[in-house]
Parts: sequence; C-alpha cells; structure tokens
Amino acid sequence: MDKIKDLTGYKDYFLVGIGGAGMSAIALVLRGMGYNVRGSDIKRSRYTILLQNEGLDILMGHDRKNIKGSDAVIYSAAIPGDNPEIEEARSKKIPLYSRSDILSWMLNTGKGIAIAGTHGKTTTTSMVSMVLRGLDLDPTIIVGGELNELGSNAINGNSEYVIAEACESDGSFLKYKPFISIVTNIEEDHFDYYKDMDELEKSFSLFMSNTKKNGWLIINGDETDIDSIPDREDLNIITFGLAGHNDISADNIEYNDFGSSFELGAKENGTRKIMVQLNVPGLYNIKNSLAAFGVCAALGLDLEKAAGILKNFTGVKRRFEKRGEKNGALVFDDYAHHPSEVKATLEAASAAKARKRIVAVFQPHRYSRLAHLNEDFSRSFGNSDILIITDVYGAGEQPVPGINGKMLIDSIIENDYENKIAYIPKLADIPEYLEQELKAGDILLLMGAGDITRVTDELLKN
Repeated sequence: MDKIKDLTGYKDYFLVGIGGAGMSAIALVLRGMGYNVRGSDIKRSRYTILLQNEGLDILMGHDRKNIKGSDAVIYSAAIPGDNPEIEEARSKKIPLYSRSDILSWMLNTGKGIAIAGTHGKTTTTSMVSMVLRGLDLDPTIIVGGELNELGSNAINGNSEYVIAEACESDGSFLKYKPFISIVTNIEEDHFDYYKDMDELEKSFSLFMSNTKKNGWLIINGDETDIDSIPDREDLNIITFGLAGHNDISADNIEYNDFGSSFELGAKENGTRKIMVQLNVPGLYNIKNSLAAFGVCAALGLDLEKAAGILKNFTGVKRRFEKRGEKNGALVFDDYAHHPSEVKATLEAASAAKARKRIVAVFQPHRYSRLAHLNEDFSRSFGNSDILIITDVYGAGEQPVPGINGKMLIDSIIENDYENKIAYIPKLADIPEYLEQELKAGDILLLMGAGDITRVTDELLKN
C-alpha cells in the first residue's frame, strides 16, 4: 500500500470491486472531482448499473489487462490479495490504495464529518447530508446506502464539508481525522477482528481522539461510556439522547404508523422547544435525528430550519424500506443484522397502529457474529407473531460446525418464544411459505445484511 499525501497528481483511477456500496460511492465522488474513473467487479449489481448510467466504464470479471493506462488502483477490503488486477498493479509499480485510504484523504483534507457507531451510521449520515444540502452548504456525501432523496449513495459537493460513514469493522476508521466526529453507540460486534469488547472500546476512543484540534465530538450521552471520551481542552463536545441532561434531547415522543413526533430540546435554546416530525419509524430514528441536530448545533445552523428539512426525510434503501404489498400485507426490507438492530426494527413495526401481525424473516449474517451473539439474538424477536429463520450468510467466512440457523431457532425457543416459528434454510423455499402465510393487514419484515432481499424480489415479482 502506498502512503497517501496528495492524490491530485493522478488522472486515471481503476477501482477493483467497484460494485460495492462503499466503492461505488468513492467512484462517484472521484468522477465528480474531475478524474477519469473505471473499474471491475465479478457481477452486475444495482451499483454497477448506477455507475454505468453515469457514464463510467465497468468491466465484468477481473483481468490483469484491465488496469492498463491507470495512474492508481483502488481496491475494496473484500478483494483478496491475489486478485490479478492487484498483482498486476504491484508488478507494474502502479500505486495501490485501499478504499479507506482514499476516504481518509477526502475527509482529512476538508472539513470532515465522520459518523461512527455500531448502529445508525448510514441513516445518521443520510440525515446530516440532507440537512446540510437543504441549508445550502453543498457537502460532498459518501453514504453506505442509497439515500432516497439523492437517488444515489454519493455526490461530490463544492464546499469544504465532506460527510461520510466511519466503519469500525476493520479498524480503518482510525485513519480519519474529522473536524466533527459522531459516535451513535458502541456495542458488541465485529469479533472476527477485535479480540474483545475492551479492544473495541479502545478503538472507538482512538477514533474520537483523532478529531481535529478545535473540532467537535458529538456522542450519544445515554449510551456512551464517559470514560472513553478523550480529555482534551481543544475538543468541543455535544451530547445527544433522550435524557434531559444531554445538550440535544427529545421529549414528549409520540408515534404514528410509520413515523413520530417529539419536542427537540437544545441547551443553546434555553427553554424553547422545537417541534420535530419524522416520516421514518422507530425510536432509533429519533436518536439518529438527534445526532444530526448535534451537527447543526456544532456548525451554528438553524435548528428549526433543520427540523423542517428532516420532516421530508424518507430514509435509505434497506432501512425499513417499503418494497410493496403481497396478499394485502405490507412488505419491508431492512438491513438489521445485530441483535439490537433486530429488536429496534421489530419495535418500530409494532408501533404501527394499523398492523395485525408482524411476520419476520431473519437471515443471520456471519458465523462469527452468530456464535458470539447467539444468546442476544435469541431474545430479540419478541415483537414478531410469526418468525422464519434462514441459514447463515457467511459473507466470506467458512461454515462453522454447529453454528447455523437451527442453533438460533433452538435458543429462541429456549427463551420462551411461544409464537409460530419455522426454520427454512434455503431462501428459495421462503416465498412459497409466505404466499400461504401472509394475510391482509400483516407487516412482513425481511431482515439481514446478506442476500435476503432476493426473497423480497421473488415474492413481489408477480
């Protein structure tokens, strides 16, 4: 890997694994900055199609000759080291950079706003992006999912602000030196990389420590351990949460079918409250919006205008995304793949006053995550009336004997789950089951970070 100082000397970039959510976002921003961008991937996806529609040359399959004429090669973390394009770049001494290298260059050279946390990164990043765009700050945006209002996962802005997710999964977020660092929460996850919770918390503490001098740290004051916050006089801190002791808080929360309203409290406003309406469901989205309001407070932006903008926020693809109807049931896709996320998504669905039953389909993601968090998962499905568990989506991990969907089913039953439950390992068998099971008034939630959305596509095909 080549050390990054300044990338403005390059003209032609080649991206290996360009069809991923993160890589396609980098491609769009580099293209917007005026660089020539090409790339390759093993198969077509909605992101490769999006890039092709933007005029980018996307090659299917990896081949040494693909990178000919490139000044620099960028690779996804999912790409193995023996990839032929990476090997060719090494042999031709073409500079090689990881995606996180490029993102750190973008964040660190501008006024970076980096959103980290176990949950809520994509939605919070999207909310912050929408507000700053709505207030004419014209930021560069790099999101891990497709923001509905953009119709894309990235855009190159013309200001110094760069908004991006900072993912902790492989420690790469420690490369970033943001002007504003946000931590939505810190929970157990990614123990394929971290040896224990202590190491994970230390990594988050280092991320917060990397905030630029006289920058801002915006943290969940209800859920973040105060001991992990850096002791720096040159660091401004804003806390957000439901509790009134926070700098940004929510009071008098009310839910409607798929949204909420609350009174926003900000210490800078004294006793004056601002009414906020959200058209995305769940308590977790209220917390995400509070983080976005924290960014506004740090930048001295009008919170009332920000609330007016967030009223029109309709979410991100695969975050409680309504996909259609089947047999009179509403069908939603959600990326939830951690116990807390699963529980929060089902709680949001249960707040829908018109619902009759919640039918949940869950695809466990990674053997390592299920092995470590099986007991937590087993207590996360209480708000479902019918539950279907599939086999594990490995995400590159090799199967582990005994770690499978059946193990999770057994744990759920042991924790006194009394509603209807089914183990259907193969995704291809699920649509037929749902065809027979779904009734008018049901809410169907398909959850997971793997390829569970294939079930949605098949179910709604006709």
